[in-house]
Amino acid sequence: MQKQLAGIAGGKFLFVGNHPCFDFINTQMIVNGEPTDLLESFDDFISWLVQANLLTKAQAEVAGAELNHKECISSLEQAKTFRTTLRDLTARIVARKSIPASIINVINQFLSQRPGYPQLVRRKGGFEQRFHSAAAPVHNLLVPLAETAGDLLCRADFALIKKCGNPACILYFYDTTKNHTRNWCSMQTCGNRMKVAAHYRRNRSRQV
Repeated sequence: MQKQLAGIAGGKFLFVGNHPCFDFINTQMIVNGEPTDLLESFDDFISWLVQANLLTKAQAEVAGAELNHKECISSLEQAKTFRTTLRDLTARIVARKSIPASIINVINQFLSQRPGYPQLVRRKGGFEQRFHSAAAPVHNLLVPLAETAGDLLCRADFALIKKCGNPACILYFYDTTKNHTRNWCSMQTCGNRMKVAAHYRRNRSRQV
């Protein structure tokens, strides 16, 4: 797990989606014009879960210690399959298409793996209710992500779910800007690139 913990601190992943589902989808991106998968190993998957605050470092250590090589490979494959499901879900929302029962069934299958109960916890100024899992996290690593997907479907404003305005980019995000005018996954990457391209086209048209 030393390699995995080093990955947690290494900043390999891009968190610009404003929601765990989109950040997970965005572990697939275009780099130098080529499709790139940032989840190259089970360690990468665990690192992402920790960075997304869906798994604690202690739970990551347990997962690394208790899962054998075959189970790690299976878990990674399952994660990538679920990522494809989430991408399909998000693309349908952006395109204003209906969500098929098959996608809902996949999410529900993961949700059914977490037995537990709600608990009251004290917080400043009052209380809040949190779900306490009665199952070991090591064998249902995707359940917290499935819970965020369920929350997305129940509470999100679908009109604010967007794909980056750069046609060459495949990243998604939830637009939480004040006027909901965000168009790019990141101004530092696609935003600046597209503005420079537009400026170049305007100058070219004036010269013609």
